[in-house]
Amino acid sequence: MFICYKESDNEGRRTPDSVLAQDLYYELKEDFKVFFARITLEDKLGSAYEPYIFAALNSAKVMVVLGTRSEFFNAAWVKNEWSRYLSLIKGGAKKTLIPAYKDMDPYDLPEEFSHLQAQDMSKLGFMQDIIRGIKKITKADEEKETVVKETVIAGSDKNVSPLLRRVFLFLEDGDWQNADEYCERVLDIEPENALGYLGKLMAEQRVRKQEDLNHCEKPFD
Repeated sequence: MFICYKESDNEGRRTPDSVLAQDLYYELKEDFKVFFARITLEDKLGSAYEPYIFAALNSAKVMVVLGTRSEFFNAAWVKNEWSRYLSLIKGGAKKTLIPAYKDMDPYDLPEEFSHLQAQDMSKLGFMQDIIRGIKKITKADEEKETVVKETVIAGSDKNVSPLLRRVFLFLEDGDWQNADEYCERVLDIEPENALGYLGKLMAEQRVRKQEDLNHCEKPFD
């Protein structure tokens, strides 16, 4: 699961959205692996957050975008996350985005959510409803993938270290196509492998070393 929300307001104060997101995080973490920036990234201080966010966006089966104000839904980084997630869905990824709002008119939600069923967080039983809905979504996906997993993983080499070594050798050589292809091979075996997604990002940005991501001329957010 990926929880998308606005952490701080323009004055640096914690938003109500952050508190609601944390409540949702504690409810979901008992049954799911949840990416909630405030807690998930708290031990990553001093390092680049982007690779972790990139990996989480690509691996999460469900994103919950929650907010209490229209401008929070459209805040630069918040919109960046849910826009990228919607792009993955439009590209054919089997993912679900759930908008959730409180103390605002649902018609003020981003236009991009108009085709989605939004959830009212002020509604009695909201938490139980959203958890039950997410469980139904993930259970249906797991049932569809069972046969594929048994067929593919049973005959595969689960040690991705040699493949990752090849990825970063290709990157050092500037062989972007092979680097990307080997990343896909890694992710076929371990769909949540962060280094696999990092390699894809580096190949996309045409950088040979991870630290070079700091010097890209164009932002890759």
